[in-house]
Amino acid sequence: MMNLLLNLLALFAPFMLIGAAVKGVNRTLMDTPTPANRLKSGRHDGRVKVTVDTYEASAVAAASTIDMCGTLPTGAKILEVILITDDLSDDATLEVGDDEDPNRYITATICTTANQVTRLNAIDGQDYEVDMTISSTPDNQIVITTAVSAITGTIKLVVLYTID
Repeated sequence: MMNLLLNLLALFAPFMLIGAAVKGVNRTLMDTPTPANRLKSGRHDGRVKVTVDTYEASAVAAASTIDMCGTLPTGAKILEVILITDDLSDDATLEVGDDEDPNRYITATICTTANQVTRLNAIDGQDYEVDMTISSTPDNQIVITTAVSAITGTIKLVVLYTID
């Protein structure tokens, strides 16, 4: 029986691995567990937290800032940001970030379609850790910045983060 299993394994082995066998950074760390290679907290088996907010815009001028979702705790690591909007105007543009970087999570996005969903699209925003290093421009307050024209309609924001 064991020989049969080994023969089957040898027969199908070439088809089991397609492409190069490579590993991501965290998987590599998990394969070589030493004190120096410990994963940062929240990177494996972390608890995901969520904050959600809605804003009903009524002729909000371009270049306005809308504070959303309350403040995040220092050390929060951003996993995902999801922006859901109405058709806000013919050329409404929104960015999602914080007071330190207004487009840290979602870069300029034209919101001219009802039920439009835009996910985190700024690579440095994914896995960003809130650090509050500059008190005059806090990075713990998620903000939406408007551009181009006034907006009217519903804006919803979902932020997923870990703080483990």
